[in-house]
Amino acid sequence: MSEPERTNTIRLLVIGGRPTLPPALHEAPGVSVVHDPAEADAALVDVGSLTPAAHGEACRYPLAPRLPLIVISALGVDKAGTDDPYLAEVSRAETAAVEGRDDWCVLRRAPLDLDLVQVARQITEFSTVYGCFGDNPVPWLAFEDVLDVIREAVAAPDRRRGRAYQLTGAEPVRVGDLVGMLADSLDRKAEYHPLDPAHLVEALSATVGWSLDTALRVPHHQHWAGTAHPLSPTVERALGRPPRPVSTCVARAAAAVATPAAGAPEPALPTEEGRP
Repeated sequence: MSEPERTNTIRLLVIGGRPTLPPALHEAPGVSVVHDPAEADAALVDVGSLTPAAHGEACRYPLAPRLPLIVISALGVDKAGTDDPYLAEVSRAETAAVEGRDDWCVLRRAPLDLDLVQVARQITEFSTVYGCFGDNPVPWLAFEDVLDVIREAVAAPDRRRGRAYQLTGAEPVRVGDLVGMLADSLDRKAEYHPLDPAHLVEALSATVGWSLDTALRVPHHQHWAGTAHPLSPTVERALGRPPRPVSTCVARAAAAVATPAAGAPEPALPTEEGRP
């Protein structure tokens, strides 16, 4: 793959994914979200969200069976065991999404800057970030890099069909350090406080108003988001340049808080469908 031509617009039919996905796509240069399959270059589904099964199952409906399908998934899903319910659900969603299709590509990516938006929002509202991410350094990935890889995949069928790629950023960073970077970017002071899973679920269901079935997934998703993974060379090989630095992820999350129109408000990290 080579550096993508920014003058060429890629037209995507978005089947499903996290609520922050559509506004991020609408803001991206060289990307057009379409609703008519006949106008699309490819279909896109994000099963690396908090409730992946619903998005994966949506691909079974024959809206656009002949379109190339790009699946945004989660790093480590190929090693998922029965003791990790979140990755196990993502794995089932992957299978449901590609079943019966000849032309598909799965992008198993590290946590995205889109997942940091609510961290920034907690900083601005509470000066404190609660979660159960752990203390591992994680190679956070800029969503723009994912879009650039998608653009290349759509343009290169021989490197797309039936392939699964691992995508990471270039700089492993701990959540606690990211909170500090975000706070500096927002000109605030903030601290990260670990929270045990039971208290997190209670806060989401009793205080925020999430349904229990969705709130129960959050600790497992955050555990995944805080899991260390080896760096992958895929982004650099595909694009001919290194992944964007973690400062890009921080800047995007901070900008989303400064301009609320960039994404719908989310009650907790990660953003998902369980809010009322």
